[in-house]
Amino acid sequence: MLITGWWTKDEEGFMEFETSQLQRLYEAITEQYHAMYDTCLEETQDEEVAYEEALQKGYEMVTNTKLINGEEEFATTYITPSFVLDIWYEKDAYTQKRVYDKGYLQVLKK
Repeated sequence: MLITGWWTKDEEGFMEFETSQLQRLYEAITEQYHAMYDTCLEETQDEEVAYEEALQKGYEMVTNTKLINGEEEFATTYITPSFVLDIWYEKDAYTQKRVYDKGYLQVLKK
């Protein structure tokens, strides 16, 4: 299952999503990742070790370039045992520079 859509930031900086389903998935996936990472960090008191422990359990967050829809995009990817969530910014049509208050996301259920 692959679900795609868009997001924007409102005047207060909160993300708004194209559909409530996308919002629920975004919140659930990011909360799962952060809960696992925070638990590992609390146990180890070391960010690198916590990252490695979370990774061994199937949880990872990566910010890097990624090929999405045939284009190289600067994206943040959250990986859990059940989902892969990619979030990236829209580009200005004229300048091709990133627009930091709107973008896209896709959720892949493993």
